[in-house]
Amino acid sequence: MQTIALFDIPTAAAPTAPKRRRVPLALGELPVSSVPAAYDREHLYSPKADTIEWIDYRPGDRFAPLPRSPREPKAWGAWWRTEANVPTPDFLGLETGDVITLADGDTATVVSTCRFGAVVRYALPPCEWRDEEHAQQYVTARNQFGHWYR
Repeated sequence: MQTIALFDIPTAAAPTAPKRRRVPLALGELPVSSVPAAYDREHLYSPKADTIEWIDYRPGDRFAPLPRSPREPKAWGAWWRTEANVPTPDFLGLETGDVITLADGDTATVVSTCRFGAVVRYALPPCEWRDEEHAQQYVTARNQFGHWYR
């Protein structure tokens, strides 16, 4: 007698293609990105709306420069949700899954990207009084050595 299955569960895992490692952008080049890109004093960053009149920059494919954040807490929260923390396909050429070098020399993996920056995850050194093995932070700029920082 043959039974009817609701779900077909494969017996072997489907082979997955390894993610190809992307080549980092050369220093001094402006990336094609969904956010604006500027290169000033050997640092790559995304300019804000209140500074674009003084610098040369490459416009973003999807977003204009980020407007200035308000100072009031409630207005800042609304600005963060509706302007700064909007998901993007990339941030200054960084995409989810990319492995980068942080300013302190540690390596980190890009977890997500938004209009404000990229969230990266990095390993913490072993410690007796801490349970976490990883931490996350935003990176918003790259220095002249190719290291990312906030």
